[in-house]
Amino acid sequence: MNQNFTENSLEINTYLLGSYLPQGKMYDAKNIKDTNFNKLLAAFAQEYTRIQAKINELSTEYDMSVTQELIAEWEHALGIPDQCFTNTVSLEERQKQCVVKFAQMNIQTEADFIQLAATLGYDIEILHGIKYAVFPMTFPILLGSAKAARFTMIIKFLNADKPQNIFPMTFPFIFQKQNTVQCVFEFLKPANVRIIYWYRDYP
Repeated sequence: MNQNFTENSLEINTYLLGSYLPQGKMYDAKNIKDTNFNKLLAAFAQEYTRIQAKINELSTEYDMSVTQELIAEWEHALGIPDQCFTNTVSLEERQKQCVVKFAQMNIQTEADFIQLAATLGYDIEILHGIKYAVFPMTFPILLGSAKAARFTMIIKFLNADKPQNIFPMTFPFIFQKQNTVQCVFEFLKPANVRIIYWYRDYP
C-alpha cells in the first residue's frame, strides 16, 4: 500500500504543534503530558492527524493497483466494462484490469505481450508458427501454408490448464472460450496475425 503520506501519531503531532509556540515559563506545560495546555494541543492535533490520514487514504486510492473505494471511478474513466474486461470479478482482478487498460494496451513486442499476461496473472511463452509448418516438421504440426505460418503466433500458457469444458480437438488446438488475456490479445494483435493458444498440458 502507498505510504507516501503516512500520518503521524497523535503524540508526535501534539509535540510538533507545541514546537511552533514560543519558549518560556508561560509555555512550559505544552510538553508536559496530562496538563491542560498539553490536552488542548492534543485536541487540535487530532484534526491534524485526521487530515494526514485522509491525505494518505486519497493518495492510496489514486493508485489504481491498490484502490478500493475509487475502483468504480477508475473503471468508469477507463471504459470498463468493455469487450474484454468486466466489473463482476474480484477486487484484485478489477485492479489489475485497470492497470492493463491504463498502461499496457499499446503492446508492440513479444516482451509487451508477456508483461501484459503477467499483470493479469498468466505466465506465457510465445512460439513462432513457422517452426511448426516447414519441413522437416516439428511436432505438433500446424496445418497451413508456410506463408500463413509466418504470421501465426502461438501463445502457450505455462501456468494454466486446458479448460475443463473443452473437448479434445485436432491440430491446431483453438479454444472457443477465451480467458481475459486471449480476449485482449485478439483485440490488440495486428490484423494479419493469427494467434493459436496452447495450455501447459499441450503439447
